[in-house]
Amino acid sequence: ADSAAAAEATPGEEEAVAGGVDADDAADVAADSAAAAEATPGEEEAVAGGVDAEAASDGAAGGATASSSSSSTAASLAPTEPPLLEVAELPSDGIARMFSSCLDEGETSMTREAFFRLVRLFFKVIKETAMTDAKSIKESSLVRRLETNEVVEVLEGPLREDSAGVMRVRCKAFKDDLEGWATVAGNQGTLFLLEGGSQFKVVKETILTESFSLSGDKETTRRLKDTTRKVKEGEVLEVWEWPRKEEASGLTRMKCKLKSDGAVGWVTSMGNQGAVFAELL
Repeated sequence: ADSAAAAEATPGEEEAVAGGVDADDAADVAADSAAAAEATPGEEEAVAGGVDAEAASDGAAGGATASSSSSSTAASLAPTEPPLLEVAELPSDGIARMFSSCLDEGETSMTREAFFRLVRLFFKVIKETAMTDAKSIKESSLVRRLETNEVVEVLEGPLREDSAGVMRVRCKAFKDDLEGWATVAGNQGTLFLLEGGSQFKVVKETILTESFSLSGDKETTRRLKDTTRKVKEGEVLEVWEWPRKEEASGLTRMKCKLKSDGAVGWVTSMGNQGAVFAELL
């Protein structure tokens, strides 16, 4: 009876982040030394060296009942065959249409650039988290903190970090090109990174141009005016080249494809005085 009471007195669920990496409001751990000595395994939360760790499941209620139920528990935990994946059959004309939609305008085969656009994976930071210099939580140090609404490109992963039981990615931040490792989600399910970040929505009317630069000689300026297309508020843009500053004008511009009609070109996402023309979805 004393052992069962001690087992129930062990700390419950908590999510902790140590070593400079995010903490998700970890609960205070009140540990009675005598009760802790008698606590059964599996009742306390694993907090791994520096990243959010999720509470382990509650342990057995008492030592007396544990031995009698061990065989049935082992049977229930026996590995099962994974379900078979359903294979989708596409008609040949459907495959052709899908392939052609991935090609650059005027191309009949996929360019290197088009292929990389297809396979690149982006994550949007939805909760501030840490970027570290190694996959391992215990053996890493902080590079910098990733801020909400930043976008990173995945370079490796997601991979499981065993000491904390979380999925981690090696990524590059578009904000400053720094590379490091970040946690996708904490052990209690708190999301830090969410797949996405390659689409923008126009919040102020702007124009689509053929070239990155908006300056040049008279002929260039005339051709620029002839080939511009207005991009209206509410239109959705798929990023082809990430926003960067044009030094001559101070405008931040990006290459994109309009979802409405497939037009490709350059748009200004931010003016030189801070006005926002397109924002991340």
